[in-house]
Amino acid sequence: MNRIAPFFSVVRLAASVGLLASCLLFCGCSKDTGSAVSDQEARAKMKAAVRMQQWEEAWSYREAVLRTHGEDSATLATLAKVAHANNLPGETADLLMQSCRAESFKRESRVQQAMIAMISVGRLMDGLGFLEEAVAERPKQYQTRRWLYDFYGGTEDRPSAVPHGRVLVLARRFDVELLKSLSNTQRRSLDVSPLQQMVDRNPDDTRPLVGSAKIDFDAGDNEKAIETLNQILERYPEFLPAQVLVGRSYVAAGMDDQVRPWASKQKQRLNGYSGYWIAVADWARSQSKTEQAVRAYWEAATLDVDNSEAWTKLATSAAQLSQETGQVSEQVVQSIQQRASLLSKFEQHKSRFERSGGISRQIVLQIVETLSALGRPWEAEAWTVVAARLPEDDSVSIEDARQRLLKQLKADTPWQITAGNPALSVDLSYLPLPEIVSQQEDAALPSDASSLEMHPSSELRLVNEAEQRGLAFFGKTSDTLDQAGIMLHETLGCGGASIDYDLDGWTDLYLVGAGGKPAQNQSQPNALFRNQLGSFQAVTDRTQTAETGFGQGVAVGDVNEDGFPDLLVLNYGPNRLYINNGDGSFSDQSDALPNNQDSQAWSTSAAIVDLDGDGLSDIIVVNYCDGLEPSTYACSTGESDVVRSCSPMRFKGSLDFFLRSQGDGTFSDQLQDWGATPEIRGRGLGILAGQLDQRPGIDLYIANDMTNNHYWSRDSGSQAFRLAESAMLRGVAADDRANAQGSMGIAGGDLDQDGDFDLYVTNFEKEYNSFYMQQPGGTWLDQTASLGLLQPTVPLVGFGTQAVDLDRDGQRELVVTNGHVDLFSRGGEQSLYAQPMQIFQRHGGQYNEVHQRMPGKYLGAPHVGRSLWTIDANRDHRCDLVVTHQTEPVALLINHSQPTGDWIELELYGRSCSRDPIGAAVHLEYGGQSKSHRVTGGSGYLCSNDRVVRMAIETDSGSEDAKPRKARFCRVVIEWPDGARQELAPFLLNHRYIVVQHSTYVL
Repeated sequence: MNRIAPFFSVVRLAASVGLLASCLLFCGCSKDTGSAVSDQEARAKMKAAVRMQQWEEAWSYREAVLRTHGEDSATLATLAKVAHANNLPGETADLLMQSCRAESFKRESRVQQAMIAMISVGRLMDGLGFLEEAVAERPKQYQTRRWLYDFYGGTEDRPSAVPHGRVLVLARRFDVELLKSLSNTQRRSLDVSPLQQMVDRNPDDTRPLVGSAKIDFDAGDNEKAIETLNQILERYPEFLPAQVLVGRSYVAAGMDDQVRPWASKQKQRLNGYSGYWIAVADWARSQSKTEQAVRAYWEAATLDVDNSEAWTKLATSAAQLSQETGQVSEQVVQSIQQRASLLSKFEQHKSRFERSGGISRQIVLQIVETLSALGRPWEAEAWTVVAARLPEDDSVSIEDARQRLLKQLKADTPWQITAGNPALSVDLSYLPLPEIVSQQEDAALPSDASSLEMHPSSELRLVNEAEQRGLAFFGKTSDTLDQAGIMLHETLGCGGASIDYDLDGWTDLYLVGAGGKPAQNQSQPNALFRNQLGSFQAVTDRTQTAETGFGQGVAVGDVNEDGFPDLLVLNYGPNRLYINNGDGSFSDQSDALPNNQDSQAWSTSAAIVDLDGDGLSDIIVVNYCDGLEPSTYACSTGESDVVRSCSPMRFKGSLDFFLRSQGDGTFSDQLQDWGATPEIRGRGLGILAGQLDQRPGIDLYIANDMTNNHYWSRDSGSQAFRLAESAMLRGVAADDRANAQGSMGIAGGDLDQDGDFDLYVTNFEKEYNSFYMQQPGGTWLDQTASLGLLQPTVPLVGFGTQAVDLDRDGQRELVVTNGHVDLFSRGGEQSLYAQPMQIFQRHGGQYNEVHQRMPGKYLGAPHVGRSLWTIDANRDHRCDLVVTHQTEPVALLINHSQPTGDWIELELYGRSCSRDPIGAAVHLEYGGQSKSHRVTGGSGYLCSNDRVVRMAIETDSGSEDAKPRKARFCRVVIEWPDGARQELAPFLLNHRYIVVQHSTYVL
C-alpha cells in the first residue's frame, strides 16, 4: 500500500514554503521585445536567455515562441519556468496546464506542478476540472486522483469525491485518512484554513468558502452559513455544493419563505445530491407531512447508501408512517432500521478509533465486522490492511478476518453487495414527493411579533442561601481542581439527592464526596443534612451514612417497599446501599448487590424503579468507562508538560447494571436474562426512568458520553420479560444529523404542553444541548434549532439540567449548569473553565435566555457546575435547586420568583404496584385547561430529585398577595403503573395531598 499525502497538506506546504510559485506575487508583464526577431529564431533566443538566466529577455520571446511551438510540451514547460522566474504565477499555471495537455498528461509530476501553480493564485476550483481531465486521460495516475479526491472532499462535493476514493481503494492506493474520510457523511473534519488562503489569493472566486459555511452549519449557526453561501452563490449560482448546503441551512433555520423557491428552482440540478433530498425531507417533516418526508429520505438514502443521517431519519419516519397509516410494512421498516443501526454502529466504532489515538487493532476489527455486515467488503479488507500496520495485539486476529474477506473478493465483486442487505432493495417510490409550493399558495402564517415577547425576566429570581441555611458542604473529586492537569476520573464532579428520610414533610439532602483513589475507601465522607423548618443540620454520624468511597452520584427509592426511602450511593468502585431503618438511621446492606464487593466499575447515576412490573423496585445502575485504567492513565496536550484528562474514547465503555429485586432484600444480575446488552457499550452519565412514551411499561433513557444514547423498553415480541434498545430508531440516540454527542444531563416533562413527554439533554462544547419533542408513535424529533435553543449552548459544556416551573405559570423553564472539564489551552485558545448557569424561558413557541437579566450574585458569576436537582427547601411551594461544583461548595438556590398561577402538590404511594409509583401519570383539569405530569425516577446527572409532584395552572388569582377569593377546585385523575385508573374527588387548589393507590387521600 502506497501512502499518499492528502492534498490539503500540499496546500499548506504551498502556502508556507513556496512550492513552485505558491507565494509569488503578480508583478505585471515585462516589455515585449520578441517582435524584433522572427518566429523561427524566437525559441533559440529564448533558450539562450534561459541558460543565461536572463528571465525578462526570455519572456519577451513568448508570443513568437507560442505561434510556432504552442503545441510542444517541452517548450511550454520552459515558458512556464520563465514565467515563474518573472514572478508571473497566473501565466505559470496556464502554461503548465497547456504543457500537460500537449503531452496528454503523460508526466504526473508536471500535472502536480501545474496544480500547485494554480493553488498559488487561488484557482482551486479551476483545478478540479484540470485534474478531472488528467485522470480521464490517465486513469492510473493515482496520486493525481488522490489529490482530486481530497479536493472534492475539501469543497464539500461528496458525490464527486466518492467514485475516485473507491477507485483508489480498489487499486490498493489508500491510507487510513482516505478510509476515514471516504465514509464521512456527517461533520466536517478538514481544516478550512487552506480554503481561506485560496480566497485570499483570488478574491473573485468565493467558492472555497463553502468549507467555512459547512463548519458554521455543523455548529448550528445557520444564519452565518447562509450569509457565506449567498456570498458564493451571488457569483457562482451553478456551484452545486453551495446550493445544497444553503437549502439545508434554510430548512434548519426555519426560513420557509426561502425553502420553497430554492427547492423548486434547484430540483433538476440537485436531485442527484443526497443532501438536497435530506433538506426537502426535513422540510416535509417540519410540516408534519410524514409520507412526503419518508419518500424524500428514501431518495437521499438511495443516492448515498452510506449516509447514516439519511438512513436514520428514514428509519424513524418510516416507523412513524407504518404506525400511523400502514403504508410501509413492518418488514420494510425493520430492514431500514437494520441498515441504519449498522451505519450508526460503524460511525461510532470509527469515532472511537480516531479519538483513542488510531492505534487499536481491536477497534479496527469491530469496524471490519460492521463493514462486512453492511455489504462493503472492499472497504472492510482495506481496513484489515490498516490494522496490520498497527501495534501488535495477540488478542486480536486481524489476519484471519483478512483471509476470510480475500476469499470473498473477486474481480467482479461489486463495491456494495446487496445480498443480505434487504434495505437496499426497498422501493418507496409509490409515496408522494414533497410538495414544494409557492409562497402565495401555501405560505407560512406571519409570525405574531407580540407572541415572541419575553416574560419580564425580573419575575424570576434565585438566591444562593446555602450558608445562611446551614448547608456547608464541598463535595470534590480532588484538592487541585483549580489547577490545570485534571485526570479523567476527576472531571465528572459529585452529585447528591433530595430525600425526606424521616417522613416529616421537610425534604432533606444527601451530598456525595470524593477525592481519594477510586475503588478505595479514602475519600471525604458523604453527608446527610436534615431539613428543620428550612434550615439544615448535619446528621451524617447519627444516620450512619458517612460513605467514603470515590463518590459520583446517588439514587433515592424505596428498595425494600417498606414506605421509607433508601439511598444507593454510586461510586468509582463498590457501590453502597443504605436501607432506611425507619428510626432515623440507615443500615449498610451493600452485600445485597451482586458482584459489588470487589467491583472496579465506575458507576455514575442510577434509577430505582419497578422495571419488570412485579411490584418490587429494581435497580438500574449507569456505568462510565471500564476498569481502573481511566484513573491512572494520563494524556498530554502536546503543547505543554501538563498532563490532562484523556478523551473517554481512549477507554472501553462499560455495561450498565440491571438488578432485579428478589423480594427478600437481595438483587440478581439480569443483564443477560433481560437482554440488556447494547450493540455498542455506552459511557453512561445520566438516566431517566418512567413511562416516557404512550405505551404501558417503564422506559429507560440513558445519556452516554460520545456514543449513542440508549433507550430501553420492554420487548413486545418476547413472552418473557426482556428489554429492547431503540434510541436511534426513536430519534433520541444522537443529534438531528445522527452525530453521537457528549451527553450528560437529562431533563424531561411535557415541555410543549401537548400531553406527552419531551426530553432535553446536555452535551459537550461545540455540540449543542438537544431538545427532543415527542411525536405520535413514540418517536422524538430534534427541535432544538426551531425553538431557539441551539446557538446559546454550543460554546458551553452542559452537565446537570432540570425542567422546572420557577414562576408557576404552567410552563417549565429549562435550567442548565455548565462548566468545562479542565483548565487548558488548545491551539493557543484558553478554555473557559467557569461558565454561566443558563435558564431558558419559553414564550410564544420559542425559548429565550433570561439568566443574564435575573438579579442575584450567583447567576451573575460563572461557575464550574456539575450536578443539579430539585427541592422545596423552605416549603413555600416553589421549586428550589441544588447545584454542586468543582471549585466551590454546594449551592442552595432558593426560588424567590414571583408566582403567577395556582398550584397543587401530590405525594403518591402505590399499593398493588411498587410503593414508588414510577411511571404513574397525573392528569389535572381546571377551567377548560388540562395538565399532565409523569412520575419519573433517575433524575438525570448524578442526582435524585424531590419526588413531590408539583403542578401549576394559570388562573386569575394573580400574585400571592391577592385578596382571598372563593375556593377553587380541580379534577385529578391518576393512571398507576399497573394500569389502574383512579379518579379522585375534587381537590382544592393551592393545597398538598397524599394519595395512596386504591385509598383515600390525606391533607
